[in-house]
Amino acid sequence: MNFKNRLKDTFVSIKHKDFRYFLSGQLLSLMGTMVQNTALSWYVYKITNSPFLLGLIGVFQYAPVLLITLIAGVIVERHPKRNILLLTQFSYMIQAFALSFIVYTGENKYWMLAVLASINGIITSLDMPTRQSFFIELVGKKDLPNAISLNSTVFNMSRIVGPAFAGVIMNKFGVLQCFLINAFSFIPVIYGVFKIQAKGNPTIKSKTSGLFKDLKGGIVYTLNKKILVSTLFMMSIVCTFNFNSNVIIPVFANQVMNGGATEYSILLSLVGLGSLFGAMFMASTGRRLKIKHYLIINAFVLAILNIMTLFSADYVIIGVLFISIGFFGLTFLNKANATLQFNTEDEYRGRVMSIYAFLNIGSTPLGNAFAGIVMEKVGGKFGFFSCGLVILLLIVITVVFVELKKKD
Repeated sequence: MNFKNRLKDTFVSIKHKDFRYFLSGQLLSLMGTMVQNTALSWYVYKITNSPFLLGLIGVFQYAPVLLITLIAGVIVERHPKRNILLLTQFSYMIQAFALSFIVYTGENKYWMLAVLASINGIITSLDMPTRQSFFIELVGKKDLPNAISLNSTVFNMSRIVGPAFAGVIMNKFGVLQCFLINAFSFIPVIYGVFKIQAKGNPTIKSKTSGLFKDLKGGIVYTLNKKILVSTLFMMSIVCTFNFNSNVIIPVFANQVMNGGATEYSILLSLVGLGSLFGAMFMASTGRRLKIKHYLIINAFVLAILNIMTLFSADYVIIGVLFISIGFFGLTFLNKANATLQFNTEDEYRGRVMSIYAFLNIGSTPLGNAFAGIVMEKVGGKFGFFSCGLVILLLIVITVVFVELKKKD
């Protein structure tokens, strides 16, 4: 395939006007979110000096996803997705202004940050399954993998620029300005969603069956499809133990690299850079990627990369490892997302993607708490290592179990 055709394939979903509105609004909004997340992690660690309490913020932020997301999947299928997205974006903006106000007044008590983190998690519980199930209505099934990849590209561009920008802002001004930047960044995405013509109409026409009956129907549907179960199982391992950079890197930068806010933001940006490379790779070749057992191989590579961080404090080596972790983490999630959406009927898409969100984000409290406890006990150098070791052990156990089952 020549360069022109590959470039066309890479950006094919941009031809859809609604998707352009969505993506352009996301660009600034996500960057603001990454600026806030970077500043918040550093701020919590600074005022508490505790890896455990830093990890606990992740628990507060993502625990609501464990409790709410599956029900949110039913809500998404009962109401227009465009309206839900407007609600969640307005809510995110209010939460960011509230966080700014707390820091401005000097009432920076840990419990207040924990409450706001929990509110953020509640909003995310509704926002993520809505967003993921809306893509197919913006671009159609044919261009869905490309839309997922381009959205990931924008997300990971923000993971590069956001932390780097946050590092500069924190050093020059402070965390307050980081939180305000995020609050105002929601204006473009709200405007973009207003301009979208697709309403994301409900797929559950009757609302008389009850939330829990519809929830049960979605779970039964998922459990009866082997490809959905196997994909979600792999996600439960990788999403729990691989995506804990927001908790591990602040401690890693301080204790292992002997750095401060600048080094922390650079290391976080390197993971984002790797994810950007992964998103661009999947956007250009994702539809042609037919590697058997791809998710298992990807998870194994991630485990090894995490484990290798224990054995060096050299910036070049750590930089390469962090970029690689970002790359393979993104390709794993992208492939899992596309696999789920391609093998799910429209009627159940919101509910299946709520399970995706449940595992993708809802498992984070467990991983954050695990990483925080390990670093509290034995130091920041063991954060990535311990998570990688658990991934490796679980993958090996899974493969052995499957092989034994085949022989029975």
